[in-house]
Amino acid sequence: MDLDVHTSSLADRYKCDGCGAMLAYQPGTNYLECSYCGTKNKIVNTDDDELVESVEFEDFSRALNDLSDLRYTVQAEVVKCENCGATATLDKNLTSDICGFCATPLVIDHHLERIVKPHGIIPFVLNEKKVYPLYAKWAKNLWFAPNDFNRIFQAHNHRLKGVYIPFWSFDAQADTSYSGERGEYYYETKTVKGPDGKNTTVREQKTRWYFASGSVFNNFKDIIVTASSSLPAKFASQIGPCDMNSLKSFKEHYLSGFMAETYSVDQMHGKIAATQIMEGIIRETVRRDIGGDTQRIHRMEPKYSDIRIKYILLPIWLSAYQYKGKTYQIMVNAFNGRVFGQRPYSFWKIAGAILLVLIIFIVFIIFSR
Repeated sequence: MDLDVHTSSLADRYKCDGCGAMLAYQPGTNYLECSYCGTKNKIVNTDDDELVESVEFEDFSRALNDLSDLRYTVQAEVVKCENCGATATLDKNLTSDICGFCATPLVIDHHLERIVKPHGIIPFVLNEKKVYPLYAKWAKNLWFAPNDFNRIFQAHNHRLKGVYIPFWSFDAQADTSYSGERGEYYYETKTVKGPDGKNTTVREQKTRWYFASGSVFNNFKDIIVTASSSLPAKFASQIGPCDMNSLKSFKEHYLSGFMAETYSVDQMHGKIAATQIMEGIIRETVRRDIGGDTQRIHRMEPKYSDIRIKYILLPIWLSAYQYKGKTYQIMVNAFNGRVFGQRPYSFWKIAGAILLVLIIFIVFIIFSR
């Protein structure tokens, strides 16, 4: 089951008591603040609120079949980008904005829909003031960028938007039986002719192989995979690492003033991606269990149990700009400040650099004779 990208409508719930304007969450704090009169509303957390528990995978999947389970769903306002399918979180009173994912104008068409409620959220830590220098430094240090890149980039830098990106977090246990071989190195000395034509002795490494079999146990916690298709796959892998100890139970307060994308990669596909990560970890566990200097794995049969899932939101600052008809995206992790982005390249600068290297190489050859 796929859902379009959605956003929570908070306009009616978080109005300033002082002037009636919209309150917004302030990154790195525990309060909402009015941008007009400065009123601050503290977000109250209890000990129970801070516990973000995973839920049984099969139970969660059954609940999503018709989205009628109120434990896992919430009513939200939907605003969809007609160009890329993604959505910007907007106050329902706004009539225009730019999509943070593709930098095209949004066609505003609000409507209510029941969507999946996140279990947990890591709130924004870095605000725009702290992110802009990181964002600008990334652009300044790009090698082989076109000459007019900085001008285009600066024209779009005001479009930096705070976005919560959806992820699936999996817990599981795995009992794995395996068979393979343990390799142990040994060395033989033999005589060979050296470059000068004289005989010399060398030690040659060889391997003795021994049959190995057994079973291993892995306990997985917070295997995180993307639930978004709005960003390139490598963007999702670059958002981490996020400190899962900072995960808070979901409160709509944290969304106020930010976009919040709802999953477009469902939990079943998320499970497949998480299993691939787990199998890589299991493979390393098997290698350690086999021991020796090197290993061959012929058979590995993991049996998973107690599979549990959390649906979580992680914070990024996102910008999109267009250069010569193509859209490029830049992401700043709003938790740790890591920057990752797409950029154009100048063919002439790259060709010039290659030519310069060839000239230096030719000159070196000539003068080394």
